[in-house]
Amino acid sequence: MQRHIHPLSSQTIPEDCLASLLQHSRPPYCAEPGDGNLPLFTWTLGLPQQQLLTMLAELFPELANGLEPLPNTQYAHLLATTPVEFGDLVSMLCARCTPTSDSRYSEWLARVLAAASFGDRRLWENMELRNRKELDDLLATCFLPLYRDNSANLGWKHFLLAELAKSKKPDAPHPTQNQHDD
Repeated sequence: MQRHIHPLSSQTIPEDCLASLLQHSRPPYCAEPGDGNLPLFTWTLGLPQQQLLTMLAELFPELANGLEPLPNTQYAHLLATTPVEFGDLVSMLCARCTPTSDSRYSEWLARVLAAASFGDRRLWENMELRNRKELDDLLATCFLPLYRDNSANLGWKHFLLAELAKSKKPDAPHPTQNQHDD
């Protein structure tokens, strides 16, 4: 198979570019309630409520100004439903972010990607991107080492979950493409 190389791979990533990429992808907490594509825990991005609100205020001030915090017990219930694999996926993504990217934005984007990986649709669809190329651009820009590792050009959700499994069992075989790949 042809190696999957992206023209953005040699760029330095300015902070405003990362913010723009984060704003361009539709985060899970912006999904329509009850649309059924993402589990409810994704609304928390695995963050304590105050950290989530701080992130929203910085990236989406027009959205954050109208948000009211959930009651602590309700938010804690949502947060408690976060699967362990979510945190593992965030950690794996953060470890493979582009070295020149802002670590704070990379972590936030890693959380959005990880949350979208738990949805029913293709990763780019769960993020409300227009197509796979937009996801490729985002990953090549912000997670270049990971992007380069997908040399077989597997669907991103499948690849991310396979990489996570491989990190837990280093001798696990590499997956083949399946019907839900993006």
